[in-house]
Parts: sequence; structure tokens; C-alpha cells
Amino acid sequence: MSYLENGSTHRSLFRLMPPQHHDADPNRSKVLTHIMENTGWDMGRALAAFNSMRHPKCRVLVFDREHRMWKGCDWTPSDKGASEQMVLGELRVLQRRLMSVDGDLRRAEKDIEWLKRKLKSKKSEDDGQQEEMPAQSPLPNSASSIQNLIAQAWS
Repeated sequence: MSYLENGSTHRSLFRLMPPQHHDADPNRSKVLTHIMENTGWDMGRALAAFNSMRHPKCRVLVFDREHRMWKGCDWTPSDKGASEQMVLGELRVLQRRLMSVDGDLRRAEKDIEWLKRKLKSKKSEDDGQQEEMPAQSPLPNSASSIQNLIAQAWS
């Protein structure tokens, strides 16, 4: 958690940031301008703060793919209709991701079943080969029988 000089956090200061465009050129970035105006920092420190706040683990600033803009994590439009549209858009994105994950899960389950069948057939083949091979006589395990074998070998 990053703290500012006044003791507040980046999240508390930028969580309600309205949507802003970011450009690869820092001088044309509205996001960096907003950060510099609210903190009084120079461009380098504002860029470092932006990179920190957009990191997936902290998610203070989130990227809106539909509008291709950065916004605060808790920002909602002031208009009720626009706010509902934003929530519905996010819901649709989550539904699409869920459908994708569900498809991946079904494919993984099919692969697991295929591997189980293959393992079962492999085991049955191995059992069939063992039955076809004649049973080998067990090796003698007593000391006297070993001595008899050695005696036979020398004679």
C-alpha cells in the first residue's frame, strides 16, 4: 500500500477518478496529468505511481476496454441510466469469461475421461500379456537350495 505525504493512500485519492485517456507519450496522457495535478509530483513520479496503481494486484486504476480509458476502481457515472449501463456491460464481460471458463472445464473433463479409458485399456492389455506368459517358478530362497545350485554348477 503506497502512502502519500499527507498519510492517505493512492487508493483513497484515485479510486473515484473519472475515465481518462492514457497515451504512450507522457506529455499527452490525461491520466498522468490528473495524477500530477492531484499530487503535485513531477512526470517521472506520476508515471511510476500510474504503473503501480494499474498493476493487476492492486487495481486502483482499471482499464475500461469498451471505451479504452483508465478509471478509478470505484468510479460510477453520476447519471443513473449510464451507471446501470456500465454495470450491465461489466456483467456481460463476466458472463463471457464464465462461458469461456466453462468451455475449458468441459474440454478438460473430456480429456480426463479419455485418459482414464486409455489407462484402463492399457491395464487390461498388460493383464492379458501377463496371463499369456507362463508362470515362472519362484527362485529358491533357502540357503540349502542355493548351496545345491552352486554344487550343481561346479560339477
